[in-house]
Amino acid sequence: MRLKSLIGIILWGGMLVSCGPDNRVVLAEKLMAEKETDSAIVVMNEIKEPLHNLSKRDYALYALLMSEAVHRKQQLNAATDTLLLPAIKYFSQSGDSFYAERALYCKAHLDRRLNRMSDAMQSFLKALLFLQNSGNHEQLYRVNTWLGVVCLNQEEYSGKVRYSKEALKAALDLGNMFYKNMALCDISTGYLFLNQLDSALYYAQAAYEAALADSVPQQLPFIYTNLGSIYSQQGEPAKALDYINKSIALRPAKDTVRILSLYGVKLELFGKLGQYDSAYHYFQKVISSPNPSSVADAYNNMAKIYHKMGRASDAYPMLQRFIELSDTIRKYRHTEEAIALQELYKHEQLSVENLYWRTRAAERQRNVYWMTTISLLLVWVASAVYFIYRRNRNRLMAQQHQLVKKEKELAQQREITSENLRRMVELEQKEAKLKETFFRRLSQKVVQEIERGGNVILSDEDWDDIVQNADIIFNNFTKRLQQTYPSLNKDDLRYCCMVKMQLSQSGMAQVMHLERDSVKKRLNRISVKKRLKRSSMEKMGADSGITLEELLYNF
Repeated sequence: MRLKSLIGIILWGGMLVSCGPDNRVVLAEKLMAEKETDSAIVVMNEIKEPLHNLSKRDYALYALLMSEAVHRKQQLNAATDTLLLPAIKYFSQSGDSFYAERALYCKAHLDRRLNRMSDAMQSFLKALLFLQNSGNHEQLYRVNTWLGVVCLNQEEYSGKVRYSKEALKAALDLGNMFYKNMALCDISTGYLFLNQLDSALYYAQAAYEAALADSVPQQLPFIYTNLGSIYSQQGEPAKALDYINKSIALRPAKDTVRILSLYGVKLELFGKLGQYDSAYHYFQKVISSPNPSSVADAYNNMAKIYHKMGRASDAYPMLQRFIELSDTIRKYRHTEEAIALQELYKHEQLSVENLYWRTRAAERQRNVYWMTTISLLLVWVASAVYFIYRRNRNRLMAQQHQLVKKEKELAQQREITSENLRRMVELEQKEAKLKETFFRRLSQKVVQEIERGGNVILSDEDWDDIVQNADIIFNNFTKRLQQTYPSLNKDDLRYCCMVKMQLSQSGMAQVMHLERDSVKKRLNRISVKKRLKRSSMEKMGADSGITLEELLYNF
């Protein structure tokens, strides 16, 4: 059945070729919205050389859809970065905020997966700019939530709290109780890392009460774990242990990794309570965990317990094993952080589909609105005219507002572009200076001999080295000279290299064993040879007042 469906998609795509590649892009977008990711990829793969055969907008949309497809299949890689760039550039410059935000959102996740957290932060922030005043509360929740995740990864805990509160506001506007509870847990986690335990406890308790009131019991294990961590840091291990036990009791038996991680928490709490036999019991359980971070923490906590018991000889091998494990892994900072990331990814995968269907719903709403308007026109013509007038006026005002918004966005983009160009020019100037310095260093033998006033004797091999280095550093300097001015001979090219080395005419005379006037005549003859190519020299040559030195310096 699936094979027949796939064949139908291919045939449909083939028939659409005659209608233009844009129709295949539209079909791919429809299939992506219907969660037919593989079929969408098949349709897009039927488009041959999309960069050349699609319009700029269609290619930008094609690039966005293909990037979203690989993101959905969890196959984002460095190649996706190149694919996303034209989509981001086109939709940002065109002011199409709907698609621009989607492209930046996908780019942010790519950066996050490649561990480019600073870039991910910038991409999420740019996506957030396109969402302002959009009324898209669900996507506002997602972007702010992921900004909080990135802040937590970067140890920017105040940012974690700030963006999680924005996510909570969006969840309340959306009326999504699950999102609301997730945001409350995220705020509590942020305050926990800030060591503001009263605030952390307030939001954790709010999350608990909301989970019961809103019927989202699946959040209770995470809430109980947060409460256990808070009470542990407050110096109440007995109360913390009670919540950790509640969290374990609500988790399915197959969730062994998380349960063993929580056993590690129990090990630490029993140590604080002085119940060392119980602590050792859970130590034996945790060291069988496939999570090396949990195992490392278990050895560290057991070493502390043995030290507390005055058993230094038993504590030492535990501490030594902890150090060995810590040398190969990054310390696992917080169990619930990993859990939250996994849960967030589940509902992040639905973002593109939800965005599409909200758009479709809005379109259907507009269609119903128009049908109603047409019906009313048949009965109340006069009222309809007045209604259309007001509607058009409001639409014009909205368009004017959108135009002002787009102009501001474009101004910001131009400012960014101007700054980037300035930096590129600075880098090019530095590079040119370095190249010049390096080339002069290569000719050190010549310069030193001239300064000493000695005789400079250069072999053909020396000249070949100088010419070769000139070509390497100055992008095929002599080869380009020969192509542009074929009348130049080998000696002419050597003179040009000395000019590029910034040797004086007296220095050139010493190198070439000639009188200074002979050198001057030689340089003038080279200028004459160069003026034979009128198409170039009329703009750049001596006829326009540019000296040979100036020309070669910029060549």
